[in-house]
Amino acid sequence: MPSSTLVFDTSILPTDALSFYDDNFYQLVEKIAGLGEAKLLEVQGIRSVYSFFNIEDVFNILSFSCSAIKEIKKLICLEDDDKNYMVKPGCRSNIRYLYQLLYQKHEEHLKEITPKSKRNKQSQLHQSNSTTMNLSQDSSQNTSILSNHQQSTTTPNLMNILNHHGVLIHMLNEWFERNFRTIYILNGNLIENEDYKLLIAFNGTSEEACITCFCGVKVRLTRVRENFSLSNYYKHLKTKSCVMMKKKKITSSPNNDSNIIDDDELIDDETPPTISNINHIQPSASSITFDTVDNANKSSKRSTVSPNKGSSKKQRKQT
Repeated sequence: MPSSTLVFDTSILPTDALSFYDDNFYQLVEKIAGLGEAKLLEVQGIRSVYSFFNIEDVFNILSFSCSAIKEIKKLICLEDDDKNYMVKPGCRSNIRYLYQLLYQKHEEHLKEITPKSKRNKQSQLHQSNSTTMNLSQDSSQNTSILSNHQQSTTTPNLMNILNHHGVLIHMLNEWFERNFRTIYILNGNLIENEDYKLLIAFNGTSEEACITCFCGVKVRLTRVRENFSLSNYYKHLKTKSCVMMKKKKITSSPNNDSNIIDDDELIDDETPPTISNINHIQPSASSITFDTVDNANKSSKRSTVSPNKGSSKKQRKQT
């Protein structure tokens, strides 16, 4: 049956499967394709989904005489009487199925983020058309040129966005694994679309990224060379104001109060990040204090003045 006619059920994959790296990726391969197939990818240093996509044939390495792949050959190959090896057809089929399943997941993800990219492209197209009208050029020719340019650049831009997305998720997961004990969380992890939302968009010339914590704080990620830096978001997670992290601390140790740090005891030794678009504003305590003092002054003035007025009237009557 031709593979082009097959439609796969990607619901068996985790929602963030495209961002899996290293152990998480190899565990996914073992679950879908098998143990031998997972070891075959690991020995070649294929660490992620998109690295897997860029390998033409993962079985080519089996043609080399190498001690590192002897055990793998026993798992996925048949050996004839002349000591020649042949890859088991089922193992080839498993790798092909894994590739097709992950690639369909990739295409579904592209469809989800394409509307955002199109809106940015349409805005860029509108600005370009306005410029060409001011220069009195033919509008129909310019529209055709811009349309062709849009089509030729859409795919690379989307691939860049996907690559940035995968790298940022991997960096955030690694940071949390290294630091969750030092921030007094005994277990758990950070889950995309549950603890935070990551948005990467193309602004016409380059990508922009921001991450919205589920406590309501939005942090814009700065660009460091070719990648984005999560340092501002790390600083936010370590501050006392992050409600999401407070909930994780309570959830991770419900029966052990000694592991829950009071807000006054949690000290952030780093400068808080530059944070924009906070969705809630707390009332100012100083304004309440001033109103109370002012009212008290007014009432005290009234109580002080009224006796004087009464005494002055009595004096007039006596005179």
